[in-house]
Amino acid sequence: MYRGKKSNSAVRIPKDMFIWSFVLIVTAVIATADVGQGAIETSAGGSIGRAEVSEDKTVQSIAFKKDMSIRDALRVLAATYRKNIVPSSKVEGLITVSSLRDVTFEEALEAVLNTGYKYEQDGDFVKVYTVEEHKKVKEDKDRMVYKVFTLYYVSAAEARKLISPILSGSGKIESTTAAATGVPVGQSITTASGAGDAMALNDAIVVLDYPENIDKAEKLLKELDVRPKQVLIEATILSATLNEETALGIDWSTLKGVTIGTIANIGTGATDGAATSGFAYGLQTTHLTGGFSAGITRDHVAVLIRALEEVTDVTVLANPKILAVNKQLGQVYIGKKWGYYSQTTVSAEGGSSTSQVSFLETGTKLSFRPYIGNDGYIRMDIHPKDSDGKVANSLPEETSTEVVTNIMVKDGQTIVIGGLFRDSVSTTHNQVPLLGDLPIIGAAFRSSVDKVKREEVIVMLTPHIVSESAETQAEARADDISRKRFGAKEALQWTGRARLAEDRYAKAVEYYVGGDNEKAMREVDASLALRPTYFEALRLKERIIEETDPNEAAKMERIILGDMDKKEAENWLRR
Repeated sequence: MYRGKKSNSAVRIPKDMFIWSFVLIVTAVIATADVGQGAIETSAGGSIGRAEVSEDKTVQSIAFKKDMSIRDALRVLAATYRKNIVPSSKVEGLITVSSLRDVTFEEALEAVLNTGYKYEQDGDFVKVYTVEEHKKVKEDKDRMVYKVFTLYYVSAAEARKLISPILSGSGKIESTTAAATGVPVGQSITTASGAGDAMALNDAIVVLDYPENIDKAEKLLKELDVRPKQVLIEATILSATLNEETALGIDWSTLKGVTIGTIANIGTGATDGAATSGFAYGLQTTHLTGGFSAGITRDHVAVLIRALEEVTDVTVLANPKILAVNKQLGQVYIGKKWGYYSQTTVSAEGGSSTSQVSFLETGTKLSFRPYIGNDGYIRMDIHPKDSDGKVANSLPEETSTEVVTNIMVKDGQTIVIGGLFRDSVSTTHNQVPLLGDLPIIGAAFRSSVDKVKREEVIVMLTPHIVSESAETQAEARADDISRKRFGAKEALQWTGRARLAEDRYAKAVEYYVGGDNEKAMREVDASLALRPTYFEALRLKERIIEETDPNEAAKMERIILGDMDKKEAENWLRR
């Protein structure tokens, strides 16, 4: 009996513990839930508002007590968002909002303050002012600070003009003196103006204003002062001219004592019979040279049948390339300048005269100014020109092919901006009056000259937008120059000193790459004997000496003299 009671009591105790544990867990859950939805109370203990906060501390809603003052509402926001809000003594009145949902702190603060108050973030404090107080604070000149902005791509004048609108009425901005632009062309070194004591640093501006305006200026400059893009222009100018002149007919020569051989310049000396001259030269009856002629001479009469043709085909191909920064003028010119007197002035007093010299520029010239768009297109003012000319009797004569235009073209696209195809055909007939009009036999008394001139001009452009210098393929261009250099070397006479020095140096390099330094040194010495200032050979010689005998390299004349010069320079400076 006793044991049975004890057993039941032991079973009942665990059940009670389970029930009390469940009650405690439920209470804890309820308490935890109450943290997300709680009342904000004043120091007196009265509830002034309620806020719902999620588990990730995001404010979901805020409810304000009816007819709540702005100062109490600010206390609700300070407690809800854990901010330090400090209103001025003049901040008073009632709020016009009763509840807010899913808003940030800034949005909630602006809703509570409405339009009658302003706030400023000052470190960890949010200070609230009336509109008048806020204006006085903002215009307090003790708040003004200055900052120096160093410019790299935009000029100081442009930066000053663009920043001025965002500064306050009390703000000031000063800039460095504008740098000299352009390169003096056509001036001697002594007459070209130098920079003197001009500032040698980057352009810079100094801005004095309130901190918020300084921040705006800094943000604006970050957008403006960026590396500009460049445009690489490849222009192809093709100018082809074809002249054809044909003369066909019979020429009667009645010059006494003149044979057909003399006329045809073949030196046959024939006085009777028939003769053919093959290719005739220097015929006096036409300016054409070359062709075929056959003639008969009898007594004092010579008859010459002429069939002459002259074809002249001239093709000029120019392919200039030039790189220019966006909106900047780029020019390349390869040609010859012909000087002539364009004006002569004679003074009435002393009778002295002064002449003005001008120049006629002939050759290939390309001038352009690109404007890069944001869609891969480029607008360009462009002027390609290919010309030839001379100065005769102090008067310039020029034949040119040029185009001046403003175009829009896509990056990498080739376009034709100028095309001229012109044909000129003329026929001239010469005959003996009346006899040349006779049928059949009239052909013996007439001749004809036909002239055909064809001109073809094509100008093609291919622009490329270049963001990085590597896109210009400078290494490939350098390789092309190296190829041309070696090609020019092969054109030199093999007995010349320059060609021999180049060949011996090439053998030295071959031996050096193969590991035979002894033969390489022998060839280098032979190359330097022919050309003592051959830089590449001198450099290879020093490299071989350093690899084979470092101690000997330290004894080289150039190094010893350089060390001595340094020591002597130190002694001279100490004086």
